[in-house]
Amino acid sequence: MAHHIEVRVSPEIFASNIHHIRDRVTPAQLCVVMKANAYGHGLRALAPVAVAAGADYIGICTNPEATILRELGLTVKILRLRMGFPEEFEESIDVLDIEEQVGTLEAALYLSAAGVQRNRKIPVHLNIDTGMGRSGFFCHELEELKKVCGLPGLEIVGIMTHFASADGKDLVFTHQQIENFYNLRRALSDYLPDNILTHTHNSAATFRLGEQCNSLARVGAACYGVRTSQNFQNPSELQPVMSVKTKVAQVRKIPAGRTIGYSSLHTTQRESLIASLPVGFGEGYPRSLFNKGIVLIKGHRCPVVGRVSLNITTVDITDVPEPVKWGDEVVLVGKQGNEEITFEELADKFDSVHTEINLMAGFMNEIVYS
Repeated sequence: MAHHIEVRVSPEIFASNIHHIRDRVTPAQLCVVMKANAYGHGLRALAPVAVAAGADYIGICTNPEATILRELGLTVKILRLRMGFPEEFEESIDVLDIEEQVGTLEAALYLSAAGVQRNRKIPVHLNIDTGMGRSGFFCHELEELKKVCGLPGLEIVGIMTHFASADGKDLVFTHQQIENFYNLRRALSDYLPDNILTHTHNSAATFRLGEQCNSLARVGAACYGVRTSQNFQNPSELQPVMSVKTKVAQVRKIPAGRTIGYSSLHTTQRESLIASLPVGFGEGYPRSLFNKGIVLIKGHRCPVVGRVSLNITTVDITDVPEPVKWGDEVVLVGKQGNEEITFEELADKFDSVHTEINLMAGFMNEIVYS
């Protein structure tokens, strides 16, 4: 380990995950979601892997993300997974060849005019809000949707919705979203091309409602071997792509009754061995894990004690049976011996999702690919 923290990403595991998902969704096409720098895993390094493993689309949010894909020489189809802006559209049409989602008549009219001006059709996906509540046409806006379908300069290549709780305890609301979506699609069917892509499924829906998958699945979390809630399990074939390790910076014997860290949030109840780690929220280890986090040392689970600082975290190693020394390996996320700490486990401890930790670890540290 060359530095005080090692964020390791496995392209091989990433490819294996995509191969499994590719087989799972066939004959549907697969959109591998790689927004936010591939969820912190590194877009530039992993995008070619995704394409080689069978991605039909790459899902992004920004023009710089799409620019990376094109600079890599990838000709894969690109789908923007949020609403675009006029200044983005100009570049996406003329240079980046992004398929945009359209959720307002205003945006549709803008893209239609851009297509007419260029004497070609701009590929768009109709975004239908069936209950997510963030963006898109409402199901009752049928007449506006009919107008969009008849606009010159547009090629309607897809119709989509996004599930709000496909990873929830029950799927009642998700089934209602499916019903609303297909009722709208049937009402609009005379205005849609026969070969239109229909897509609703995210990672959770792909594995929990796979039999209802349409002609395209948009899969993010599962590609990276993680899941978005405790309410379901990914197939065992999917493995985490990222691991995070550091080293013991110091071991100290602390008498009973001493406080540790900012705000004195932990008091030792016994004479304790406390290890200091050279990692904090400056390296992407969430501050919210004070007195909640767990790390692995010598194959044992050791609790975080006291406040997580900017660059230092303290853990109690009193119960580790073997001597712990300066420089010993510490696993923040990943496997050591017979134990494992997952991104989901840590996220559950501070009411978040794996993505937050993935992003912070990936953005704040140099990634090793192997």
